[in-house]
Amino acid sequence: MATRRQITETEKALVLKSHGRKCFIDGAPFGDDEVVEYHHIKPFSEDGPTTPDNIAPVCRKHHLTIGTMSLQEYRDKLALESFFKDGEPKTLDDLISTKKGTFGKTMKFEVNDSHITLYPGDASCTYPLHRCHATGWRYFYAHVPVEFISNDAELQPRPLRLASLWSLYRHFVSNTQIAPSVCRMTGQGKILLFDGQHKAAAQVWAGRNSVEGKFYLDPDARKLKETNLTAHGPLRQMSFYTHELMSKYADIFGEDWTDYMSTSGQKSEAGFSAFLAKAKKKTKAQANNEISLAIYSQIIEHPKNKLSAYLAEKHRGRKQPLTFARLKKAFFQTMLVPPPVADEFASDSDMRGMERLNLVKFLNMVAEEGLDGKWSPERNDAAHRHAERLFSAGAVRAWAILLRDAINQHLHHYTDDQRSRFFYCSIADNEFNYFRGFITKVFGHKLWDEPDPNGEIAARLAKDDAATSRSLFDEKGLTVQWLLGI
Repeated sequence: MATRRQITETEKALVLKSHGRKCFIDGAPFGDDEVVEYHHIKPFSEDGPTTPDNIAPVCRKHHLTIGTMSLQEYRDKLALESFFKDGEPKTLDDLISTKKGTFGKTMKFEVNDSHITLYPGDASCTYPLHRCHATGWRYFYAHVPVEFISNDAELQPRPLRLASLWSLYRHFVSNTQIAPSVCRMTGQGKILLFDGQHKAAAQVWAGRNSVEGKFYLDPDARKLKETNLTAHGPLRQMSFYTHELMSKYADIFGEDWTDYMSTSGQKSEAGFSAFLAKAKKKTKAQANNEISLAIYSQIIEHPKNKLSAYLAEKHRGRKQPLTFARLKKAFFQTMLVPPPVADEFASDSDMRGMERLNLVKFLNMVAEEGLDGKWSPERNDAAHRHAERLFSAGAVRAWAILLRDAINQHLHHYTDDQRSRFFYCSIADNEFNYFRGFITKVFGHKLWDEPDPNGEIAARLAKDDAATSRSLFDEKGLTVQWLLGI
């Protein structure tokens, strides 16, 4: 066991000479007056020695949050979080491209009756061929350079998940790979990985230069897809619907969701609601409420949702403008299609994922125009008081409906079905520029800064019902017609 001790000034100088005056984690240079801290590369808890060759300089922020991870693990974790930061679905192709600069290169090869020879570069590698007794397909086992691998979008449509990827990364730091990833190799030399995507991705992220796999040589893709579906057993549908949605539902509903996914047939919110009513003896209201809460949770926890920073339940200890109940009444119940919808998950008609993204974009604009740089209970200046009145319980419910109605008219949603589906559709990015203009106009109305000597305006805005505030809006000229310039 290594003895814990502080490194000397001489040793610190050696560390800085070796690594430079920059943080080992992100490469950011230290400021002239910034305190340089030092951390073990191999953790002390794992018998890492306290010697200059096992010490690196780190900034205070990273030193406080690294915990028991090694510096390399921590650096890879931050980089992985950054990789997923934009919220867009990520595949193995994206990850390989990020780490290696390219993916999916064509492999040159030669085949005879018993062997296959691969030519990934100037050198060649020969492997024995095996034959499946059931299908007659030929296959081989090999290590293939990462740059020749790409994700099999036809057989493996689901995106990578950060939590799974990080868990596997940490596992492979000290454990071997029990089973290889499974790929198919086309007659044109394309290598498509369809099983073990997270396993391969974790090893690539950890710095591996090759993927260990079982490679089927130009199999029947349709039959292979059927085989792969069956291999997933009772959860086979889950893997091939929108994976993030399925995982979130599984976290929330637990065994109920697992049992539902083991049933036959198409999967939808309506199907799940009926299953809960029939198999789990829940009322229709209970079943639909559970689905609603799952949808709300996905919106609140969405990594791009800026409005979540202003929720009291997520940020206790400081006065916040919104609660979950107010968010639910003002936006979720006003702007989301109530469940259950009958659209099959991940079908062309299933717009629930698009609806969530649309609402997150809208909520971000609400945060940017109404709260960012303005909400400050500590400062309590005119900008904060403006925001405080704007986000009063009744006010926020009223202007959310006002904005919804204006947007529906702008988008020419005239039928009841169009109006009820609101964000449950594909909306062009440029339309959100108009939405932002509506928000800016509402938030800039004189009502929010009018003197209120008797407190009547504040009282009417604070009353937690939309009708009271809407009547005040009408008196002050804050209407859909004014908003649209009609």
